[in-house]
Amino acid sequence: MSKKAATKKTARRTRRDDIALSDNDNLSRALDAVGAIPDDLRGSDKFLDVVTWNIKWFHDLDGNRVDAICKVLEAINADVFVFQEIRDGTMDTVAERLKERGAGYYVAAHGTTGGDQRVALMWDLDWIRAKDDIQELFGKGQVTTPDGKDAFPRLPLLGNFTGLTNDIEVAFDFQLCGLHLKSQRGGGESQRELASEWLAHWFKAEAPKVDSDIIMLGDWNADVSSDAWNPLRELEKDGTALFEQINDNSSISHFYYKNKHEIGSRLDLVAVSMASSEQLVDKKSKVIRWTSLDELLDQSPSAAQIKEYIKVIGGDQKGRNGISDHMPVITRFYFEQRDLA
Repeated sequence: MSKKAATKKTARRTRRDDIALSDNDNLSRALDAVGAIPDDLRGSDKFLDVVTWNIKWFHDLDGNRVDAICKVLEAINADVFVFQEIRDGTMDTVAERLKERGAGYYVAAHGTTGGDQRVALMWDLDWIRAKDDIQELFGKGQVTTPDGKDAFPRLPLLGNFTGLTNDIEVAFDFQLCGLHLKSQRGGGESQRELASEWLAHWFKAEAPKVDSDIIMLGDWNADVSSDAWNPLRELEKDGTALFEQINDNSSISHFYYKNKHEIGSRLDLVAVSMASSEQLVDKKSKVIRWTSLDELLDQSPSAAQIKEYIKVIGGDQKGRNGISDHMPVITRFYFEQRDLA
């Protein structure tokens, strides 16, 4: 990485602890609750940062919410984002806003399936370049259960990328597969099981035909211990992938209230090829927990306080007047070879 490039990235990734609140009262409360992104998970020129985030029924017609999301994304400042529940074209608007704010030259691609709840990719052209057109895997209606249910209501969205550095010998080439698997409404287990089989086959048999690392991530709609993911666990056993090892099931990424000691689950997961594991920072993907959540939990809050926090952060059932009922999940890779001496 050139000194000039590193300086530009570092300058752009200045902390923004003085984020202004929206004029919308409810949204202001949500933004205040989100607070600052933890310092150690802000954008850094030391790493390739890949983030997945379900933004819950997100569209670009609500200017206040777009502004709120942009402020969070600016603070995270990842190199590549994978989003779920996105209206077609919405992330183009977000990318333009981020450019205007000096947060990066982002471009976006949206899936063609999922109606107003699509998968989308967004990457920063200063650091990431697509090597081919973004495509969807498998084809609509190609993978169905015996009772005719579509295993992929939103087709996986695949990009083939290069992470740019100054030294061509340490360029990071990777395939990024963004997911939003069948929700838990009405069950969906058989669809997730079938999706898992097809994804594991693609991961082991098809993806290696492209000479690059594999990163598969998104909203899987079941935690890492689910039996649906047995095909991924088999890949881990045979040394093809990392899956259970890098997803900490004790860290929540999705809010819900069951009781004051159970306020969420880990539905947002990551799988990476074993070849990329040497560049994987801390051998873990991490939930970007809002600093205010930790502050709240440190105060031994009442059930009512926790319920109110979740309501403020998540907004209503359609995501209005809030941020999201999911938190982002970040996976970090070393941009450059480490000094192992």
